[in-house]
Amino acid sequence: MTSASPAVTTSSTSATTSVAAIRSALSSTSEPSTSSQSAGLSSSSAGVSASQSESGPIRATPAMWRCSRIMHMQRDLHPTILSSLEGIVDQMVWFRETWYEEVLRQLRQGLTKCYVVAFENRSAVSEATVTPHTLNFVKKLVSTFGIGVENVSAVSQQFSSAASESLARRAQMTAQDPVFQKMKQQFTKDFDFKISGATKLHNLIVLLKKWIKLLEAKTKLLPKITLIEEKCRFLSNFSLQTAEVELPGEFLLPKHSHYYVRIARFMPKVEIVHKLNTACRRLYIRGHNGKVYPYLVVNDANLTEARREERVLQLLRMMNHYLTKQKETSQRLLYFTVPRVVAVAPQMRLVEDNPRNSKIEQPL
Repeated sequence: MTSASPAVTTSSTSATTSVAAIRSALSSTSEPSTSSQSAGLSSSSAGVSASQSESGPIRATPAMWRCSRIMHMQRDLHPTILSSLEGIVDQMVWFRETWYEEVLRQLRQGLTKCYVVAFENRSAVSEATVTPHTLNFVKKLVSTFGIGVENVSAVSQQFSSAASESLARRAQMTAQDPVFQKMKQQFTKDFDFKISGATKLHNLIVLLKKWIKLLEAKTKLLPKITLIEEKCRFLSNFSLQTAEVELPGEFLLPKHSHYYVRIARFMPKVEIVHKLNTACRRLYIRGHNGKVYPYLVVNDANLTEARREERVLQLLRMMNHYLTKQKETSQRLLYFTVPRVVAVAPQMRLVEDNPRNSKIEQPL
C-alpha cells in the first residue's frame, strides 16, 4: 500500500481478496485456544471435505486461521490502508453485469459449446444430439436464469460482508422485476427438454441464436455511461489523502518504491464496453503522477481459465525480462505487451485496458 512498507504491500492485494471468504467462515465458529489448536489440526483438516459437502456453513481450516491472524496483524499495523482496500473491493460489486448481460454471456458460452459439438459431428449435423455436458450446462442456465450459475450458491447463504449483502439485494431486486419474471417463464418454456426433439443439436442452436438476438437488442437500450457517484460513494470520495494505495497490479513487476504510482482519485465516468466476450465496466483511475489509467471490471464465470490466463501473463512478463537483456531485441525494443490483471473477487477481475485497441473485425 504505502511506499514506506514494501514488505506489506506485496501481499495486500491477494490478502484483501480473500477477506470476504475468510470472514464468512470465521464468523460461524470461535477461534480455538493455542493449546487445543495444535491437537485439533489433524481432525479439522480431515473433516474439511466432509463439512464442505454438507449444506451447513464452511468450517474454518488451520490455513484459514493462520491467514486470519495475518489479516489481524495487518489491520493493527495499517488500519487505514486495510479499511480503504476493503471499501474498494466492496464497492466493486456494483460494477457487476446486469441480468441481461449475464444471461447473454452464458448463452454465448452455450452456443460456443454447441458449435464444438457440431464440428465434431459435421458429417451429420442434422441428426446430432446434444452432449450430456452441454445439456447440463443449458439446464443449469435455465434453473439459474438471471441469478447466475456462479452466484446461485452464494445467494442462499448468510451474508457477512457488505459486498455479499449488495449482491443479495441485487438478486432480490432482479427476482422481483416483472420483466424478468415474464422473460424467465418464456425462457423455461422454450428450453423444456421434455419435448420430443428438444435435445437435437440443430434445434438447440436455433433457440440459443433466438435468445442471443433478443438479449442483444435489450442490452443496446441500456445506458453506455454511468456516474460512479450514483452507486459507489466511497470510490467517488476516495483521494490520496484517504490512503496511499497503489494502482492495481503495480507490484507485479519489481521496481523501486519511489516509482510506484498511487491512486489519486477515481474518475467520475464509468463506461460500459463489450470486450473479452462479455460486457465490462471501464474505470478511469488518475494516478498521483497526473496520468489516467483505464481498467476493465471483468466478470469471469470460469475460474480455471481465468487463473490459467494469469499464469500465461506471468510467463510473458518473465520473457520480457530476458528480451530486454538480449542485444538484438533490446535495440529493436521488442517485447510483449502484458496487461495487468488483478483478482478482486472470486468471479471478478481488474484488467488494464487500452481504449485505442480494437479487434481486426471492427473496422471491417
